[in-house]
Amino acid sequence: MRPKYEVADIIRGYGEAFFSRYKAVPQVRNSFAAMASCRTAKMGGHVQVCPECGEIRVSYNSCRDRHCPKCQNREREQWIQARKEEVLPVKYFHVVFTVPDCLHPLAMSSQRIFYGCMFHAAWETLDKFFGSKGLKGGMTSILHTWGSNMSYHPHLHCIVPGGGLDAAGKWHTLTGCKDARQYLFPVQALSSVFRAKMMALLTKCLAKENITILQNIRKKAFGKGWVVYSRPPAKGVNQVLEYIGRYAYRVAISNSRIKEISPEGMVTYDYKDYRHNGVHKQMTLTAVDFLHLFSMHILPSAFVRIRHYGILAPCNRDKIRSIQEQLNCERILPEHREKKSWMQICQEQGWNTGKCPCCGCDMLTVEIIPPRSPPHRENATILTLQ
Repeated sequence: MRPKYEVADIIRGYGEAFFSRYKAVPQVRNSFAAMASCRTAKMGGHVQVCPECGEIRVSYNSCRDRHCPKCQNREREQWIQARKEEVLPVKYFHVVFTVPDCLHPLAMSSQRIFYGCMFHAAWETLDKFFGSKGLKGGMTSILHTWGSNMSYHPHLHCIVPGGGLDAAGKWHTLTGCKDARQYLFPVQALSSVFRAKMMALLTKCLAKENITILQNIRKKAFGKGWVVYSRPPAKGVNQVLEYIGRYAYRVAISNSRIKEISPEGMVTYDYKDYRHNGVHKQMTLTAVDFLHLFSMHILPSAFVRIRHYGILAPCNRDKIRSIQEQLNCERILPEHREKKSWMQICQEQGWNTGKCPCCGCDMLTVEIIPPRSPPHRENATILTLQ
């Protein structure tokens, strides 16, 4: 069921007011313009006809912007399909790395550097703990920059196999990972090492840009305990894939969470208050303030938000296959990989894409609607539908 309200509605209605108040960077303007045009005539589309009952349906193309709430299902399912040949039949742990709020202003002003340091510091931390066991581990890490209420909260979700390879290339399961009640590594120790590595990396990288971390900010950062959270995710290969995919292609807010857009320009949306046991609450603020919050989570252009390290890195596919052989699990060779079309994925998921809403027959495409000429990316404006 299509949500009543969408982020695109807010952009189309109040995007210009937002840009007149805030000086937005090009990637925010580009993403907002794409989302405003998403699944409208401006993007082009096609006309389908049902050969049985004659039902006619016009479908417009998606913008495929990675921040758009309407465009993540396709990417998510295709990404999960690609990961199936890499998943190991072992227990995976979910480790979350966060940074204290005293560093948030620095993160906002130097996003590309700050987020890159988070990825590298998290992996160096886990690599050190794996190394203390004489193993080479791996992780898939996903950057999120928001809390449930859309406040700025950069953190990494890391999915980590509970074991690694020794120097001889033999797989070993970590002892604690055999018990579902155990963490991957002691979280307090992870926190201390991550803090030290993150601050060292950040200081070094910012210095190259002639940026210095103020002493009072550094003192606050080292005076706080950095939160690192660890727990094992769902069991089973398919469950792990769904678990990873859910985090990999999540955006700052889904359209279904928007409860109301008032004529006075007020937006109400649902969120979970994790400080009170995840109780659902509602937040109401002006549409311009909503867009300001949303804009904080637009990533720098071409920044990679999903990264793989160690034995899960793309250059180590041979190690993945070696582990699969050692664990006697069925593996998918690249030459035997099943390349599913988007329509096949829709059918497997039970989505009625390409089906007649009246009789359920396969619809035929009878006309292609060309997209309208898009504006220059740097001077993108918000689409207003008549």
